[in-house]
Amino acid sequence: MRRFPLRRPAPVAAVVVSTLLLTAGAVTVAASSGAATSPDLAPPVGSGRSWTGAWASSPQRLTGTTFTDKTLRLIVHPTTGGSALRIRLANTFGSEQVTFDRVGIALAASPSAAGLVPGSRRAVTFRGRASVTVRAGAKVVSDPVPLGVRHGQDLAVDLYLRNSDGEAVTGHESANQGSFVADGRHVGEVSGEAFTGSLTSWYWLDGVDVVPPRGMRGSIVALGDSITDGAYSAWNGNRRWTDDLAARIQRLPVRHRHGVLNQGIGGNRILADRTDCCGSGTSVSALKRLDTDVLAQTDVKYLIIADGINDIGYNATAEDLIAGMREIVLRAKAAGLTVIGGTITPYGCDAGCFGAEQEATRQTVNTWVRTTTLLDGVADFDLAVRDPQHPDRLLPAYDSDHLHLNDAGYEAMAAAVDLRLLR
Repeated sequence: MRRFPLRRPAPVAAVVVSTLLLTAGAVTVAASSGAATSPDLAPPVGSGRSWTGAWASSPQRLTGTTFTDKTLRLIVHPTTGGSALRIRLANTFGSEQVTFDRVGIALAASPSAAGLVPGSRRAVTFRGRASVTVRAGAKVVSDPVPLGVRHGQDLAVDLYLRNSDGEAVTGHESANQGSFVADGRHVGEVSGEAFTGSLTSWYWLDGVDVVPPRGMRGSIVALGDSITDGAYSAWNGNRRWTDDLAARIQRLPVRHRHGVLNQGIGGNRILADRTDCCGSGTSVSALKRLDTDVLAQTDVKYLIIADGINDIGYNATAEDLIAGMREIVLRAKAAGLTVIGGTITPYGCDAGCFGAEQEATRQTVNTWVRTTTLLDGVADFDLAVRDPQHPDRLLPAYDSDHLHLNDAGYEAMAAAVDLRLLR
């Protein structure tokens, strides 16, 4: 059976010019075993603010990349809006501490260019300071930032680093979104002219939370693989199935809206880690990352499980895969989440795709998803995208490479989620 394909990142480039922001000492955050966020960097108790997750990416261990005297401008697409925001920075897989000497955020002028919307740039601080040092294994949350954002607007997050040492850094390899890098310190520069280098991964940025409109509470996490990650969807197009789901949700009354947090990783498996996947990025098993990538997300209320196709590709048995899914469901429900199971989409073709035994495993697992009483609901992704004439294959109109879908296929996946389950 052939390997599961995934876009590989282009090489990192860079270039030139000036500066912005505050001057202050660095805040140092100690790593703590199993801790997701340093509590002393959270907004103060009694601040009157409530937060909802608007954007997130699953962290991976990336190698072969260092940044010395560079400003990264990372472009992200929040799935819901709010009147203020905060960001999370993660050094989950870093081998050394990393210092962000200046951090900024603004509305991006375009998802495909480095310019900012004039008047929207803001300094991001940590306990009032412009610089933060995050030790290996730790995460931090910024102070609240007085910047409103609407659904459909992109954000640009600027990170200036004098140096990032170590054999590994934390990031998300396949962003399916272009970002930018410049030589020197250029945090908050509106024109974007200095950002002549390109990035195809997000680095260190773990999430964006917003203060939502009154009456809106809670976020949805989609836990999955490259299909959830949006492989082969339109570049810079925000056409992952989770983006399409968010667009559907945003058309509902405020009390039924939620942020949608994409926690898909290329090559991900439920039962086992994968380190031989897609360039330099690791893919920690869904079972291992459930606590950090799902349960620790901001105000999470719902989980959609969309994983397992890679387990079948590596010949996991239906019994083992169902046992892994059952464990995820039980742990998530014990934490108070509503859990929706997604059926596994087809991977059939004339040669090089699932064989008869793997297809039988897929059918057995999908039957369990459709019939178990453990789940609170089902998103029948398989039914939504399969070819009725050849149900072991994707519908040709949705097929990208027999495994991944095109934009129309991802839209069909999003339409398979019954929004009544999310109320």
